[in-house]
Amino acid sequence: MLDYNIGKRCQYSICRQKDFLPYSCSLCNNEFCKEHRTPEAHECTKLSIKKQVLKCPICEKGISYTSDQNENMIWEEHFQKDCPQQPKEKKFCPICKNKLTDLNRVQCKDCGMEICLKHRQREDHRCPTLKKIEDQQNQNIPQPQIQQVSNEPSFQQLLDQQKLKQQQIQKQYQPELCPVCGMNFPYIMQVIRHVEMHHS
Repeated sequence: MLDYNIGKRCQYSICRQKDFLPYSCSLCNNEFCKEHRTPEAHECTKLSIKKQVLKCPICEKGISYTSDQNENMIWEEHFQKDCPQQPKEKKFCPICKNKLTDLNRVQCKDCGMEICLKHRQREDHRCPTLKKIEDQQNQNIPQPQIQQVSNEPSFQQLLDQQKLKQQQIQKQYQPELCPVCGMNFPYIMQVIRHVEMHHS
């Protein structure tokens, strides 16, 4: 038994032919046969209104709209409802106030603070964990013991003692002078012999 409900009649007033595979007009959404499927062929009432596509600058997705709609309103609606990539909030280094980007951004492993490369060290961005570590280290350091004063002389004292000894030795062994020519001799006997040989 044949089913006469299959297919639809062409909505173009002149044609009205029944088509089993009708085409839908993109402007007026009515059904038409193959011959009158284009808006020009069926003299579409919305022919002056053309479909256009707007490209979202954030997610780069195409947004279709008609020429009778406001382009800004269409994009605003897409941005608030459909856009998957909302613009990221601009972040700045809390120390130097420079803008943080993907290239210069570092997250501190200890406190989780986002800072620039220049202040990545804990000491540079005053990391809160740094004080805790210093307190722990100070607790582990043993208290300095009072050093006992040793009776051993210091290096400078030893040097002074050595110089003093040398000066005493030099005083003990002052050179003996010849009374005639003034020549130096270490011993008096050498002076006597010298005088007898050269000055007598």
